[in-house]
Amino acid sequence: MTTENTEPGAEEIGTAQSVRPLELFFDLVFVFTMTQVALVLSELPTLAGLGRAAALLVVIWWMYGGYAWLTNTLDLDRTGPRLLILTGTAGFFVMSMTVPRAAEEGPWAWLFGASYLVVVAVHMVGFIGTSGHRGILRVGPINLGTALVVLAAGLLPPHTRPWLLALAAAMVLVTPIVTRVGGFTVGVGHFVERHGLAVIIVLGESINEVGALTSEQHEARTAVVGALLALALSAAMWWLYFGREDRESEVRLGQVPADRRPRVAVYSFGYAYYVIVLGIAVAAVGMEKSIEEFRHVSHGVQAVLLPLGISLFLAGLAGFHRALAGTWPQARLWAVLVVAALVAPAAWWGSGAAALGSALVVLLGLIMWEGHHWDQVETSKPG
Repeated sequence: MTTENTEPGAEEIGTAQSVRPLELFFDLVFVFTMTQVALVLSELPTLAGLGRAAALLVVIWWMYGGYAWLTNTLDLDRTGPRLLILTGTAGFFVMSMTVPRAAEEGPWAWLFGASYLVVVAVHMVGFIGTSGHRGILRVGPINLGTALVVLAAGLLPPHTRPWLLALAAAMVLVTPIVTRVGGFTVGVGHFVERHGLAVIIVLGESINEVGALTSEQHEARTAVVGALLALALSAAMWWLYFGREDRESEVRLGQVPADRRPRVAVYSFGYAYYVIVLGIAVAAVGMEKSIEEFRHVSHGVQAVLLPLGISLFLAGLAGFHRALAGTWPQARLWAVLVVAALVAPAAWWGSGAAALGSALVVLLGLIMWEGHHWDQVETSKPG
């Protein structure tokens, strides 16, 4: 990606420096979208359900990120841009409503595709007259093609739907590679803050879902203990990102030369962040299933949703760090293996309580190790 500014760490004139209230309003719809994606997996805890949720989240996250790039360049104090974003918000809302029924026959399937097409069209129009107008000429046509594939999935017979949705997800994933995402501007402070809020939103939604489930439990002890274990797990996931990674990512992204910054942003806040968000969503459903089977052994795919979600989250964090810092965080990669070796067997042969407890032990151990490691690094610095 190329920009007018070539000074490392400098902000482009006209890019947003902080998240505005209208963006938070847009994010409220994204909360609903994540609830709906999680519902797909919760109602169909199988490999097919996992694949469908993952593919849906690919195309949804791509456009959520696209609007973060768009609002990075817009003056939302003006009426025109405000109405534009509100129109995109409406499209996102209708799309969110249809997510759980996108695989059904009837109007719900094509409504998902039609609303996604509206979201993409508004996104393209929004870049007209901004510093990203050259970039959208590269990315926009593929986005439009992806939206048409999603729409076709809703109009054609149901047996073709999984394949077309997989094609749309593949188109999204190769877009940055094919286009090299040139011609956009990245305002570092706004960009990092907006994506950090997305993590909080998804974590918050997982807590809401677990709280709603436990409030329906008949046995108070199971409800309270299960809810507290799930809350502690969510808090540990929050700590692993916001303890250091969030603020350090802003510094690292700001140090990237302006002409390379958008490409780095795509790999860190696009690809890696997708794995982070997917991991949180899968882990949230895994927490729900663990509480439902708190004293019993789980079976099938639902037994491994919690360790799978935690592993995806940790792997996403490792990829995020690698994209920005250039090195792999070894402790987090080892933690993925520990989760597979400890939490997965606990879920498969133990109980929901054992799965939640062992997952919490792994994350707390990682937090303590990293805290001790960074204390040593700070102590060893001169002065």
